[in-house]
Amino acid sequence: MFYIIFVEPESSGNIGSVARVMKNFGFYDLILVNPVDIDEEAYKLAVHAEDILKSSIIVGSLEEALKYVDISVATSVNTSGGVLRNYTPVESLAKKIPSDFKIGIVLGRESSGLRNQEVEMCDTMTTIPTDKRYPTMNVSHALSIILYEIFKSKCSIKTNPLEGKEIIEKNLLIEDFKKILAHVEEREYRRDNAMTVFKHVLTRGFNTQREIYTLKGIFRRIVLKLEGEL
Repeated sequence: MFYIIFVEPESSGNIGSVARVMKNFGFYDLILVNPVDIDEEAYKLAVHAEDILKSSIIVGSLEEALKYVDISVATSVNTSGGVLRNYTPVESLAKKIPSDFKIGIVLGRESSGLRNQEVEMCDTMTTIPTDKRYPTMNVSHALSIILYEIFKSKCSIKTNPLEGKEIIEKNLLIEDFKKILAHVEEREYRRDNAMTVFKHVLTRGFNTQREIYTLKGIFRRIVLKLEGEL
């Protein structure tokens, strides 16, 4: 299941254009983060996708929007930025991510895109190759390419999805890793970086149930040892 998360859209018309593109490819769940008002122009440009506008979820922050999804994919013009940015080619998104996950495609502002800290909040990022002389695309045009690639892959491949309980186990694993970091690293920025890297490793591998359970058992024993309960 895919959600389209549009962060602080500055134009009502672009909201409508995004909704239209979504419906073209069979995507219906839109989350708007602190948007402008959805006015007549949005409905005009949405054409026959008014239902997506009417059912859209409006939240006040990206952090709140990400609570709706298991994996988030930031869209960005720039793929540089070091180890904390786990890059996934746009044509590989649907092939790499199991279909049972709730996946959020995160779009940035029309004028400035996503901020660095917003990209870091996501599990992975993707970009569309364009001419370096003018790399920035209109947000709905960029989304149409991303959704086309996902739609094409969904029609041609089958994935081996993880079950919901495995997603819960992955989240518990992350919580145990956070507890370990609290014991071994005093510097908050180092803990934050380590947590981001760890989340990216989990996302990039789409680990099996056995791998997650094995790590969970090891991490649990480490936490108990550090807390003096073992």
